[in-house]
Amino acid sequence: MKFSDETLIAYLEGTVDDDQATAIEHAVEDDPELEARLMALDSFAPMVQAVFEKVPAEAPKVELPEPQPVESSYSSGGPWHLMAVAASVAVVAVSATFWTTRPEPLGWAQQAAIYQSLYVPDTIASLDNSEQALKMQFDLAEAELGRSLNRETLEALPGMELKRAQILSFNGKPLVQVVFADEQGQPFAFCIIRQGEGAPSNDVNLAELSGLATATWSEGGYGYMLIGSNPQTPLEGQLDILTTSFAS
Repeated sequence: MKFSDETLIAYLEGTVDDDQATAIEHAVEDDPELEARLMALDSFAPMVQAVFEKVPAEAPKVELPEPQPVESSYSSGGPWHLMAVAASVAVVAVSATFWTTRPEPLGWAQQAAIYQSLYVPDTIASLDNSEQALKMQFDLAEAELGRSLNRETLEALPGMELKRAQILSFNGKPLVQVVFADEQGQPFAFCIIRQGEGAPSNDVNLAELSGLATATWSEGGYGYMLIGSNPQTPLEGQLDILTTSFAS
């Protein structure tokens, strides 16, 4: 059956009768050329196509509810309804892709590295690291962590000047940042977080986080992290001392 452009436009505008609409819809199912003509005449088709082009090729599968039966696609909105459904499916697919591909929340080590990356020599140059100030800071930090910070060991780290012990928190868990200045006044940090009983133990992992050299490990319900002042900072000397001193 042949359909004129005028008839197809009338169908798109919803002004043909039910029999004519049904005939066009049945014909479109078996005639790609007729479908192409219909899409070319439809002013909404490019909008829907543009939406689908933005859907990633490997978008995750989305479980959609079973469609409810209707008497005819024309009586329930005809092509307008079909276009709305197509656009809705595209939006659902895009939304599902976002939620399944969004980055995982940052862990405590990444957050600590981001915080430390904001430090510059001037940040720590004027810190009060008097005996009285350090004693109060360490007493509070040790009480919060529930363990010793081995202050004598930290004060003896080669090439490091102890500057401060600061109490932070990550996901409700106490996290202590011990700050040092190296011989050039560059900031270093040693962080400890109380992870709790049953937390897994992990060997030392060297990585660059937020543009800083880092070493992380965990054991005995605590996580540890040493953070240098740049990506090439050598950490081995301090790391050997800290892993031994803080072994369970």
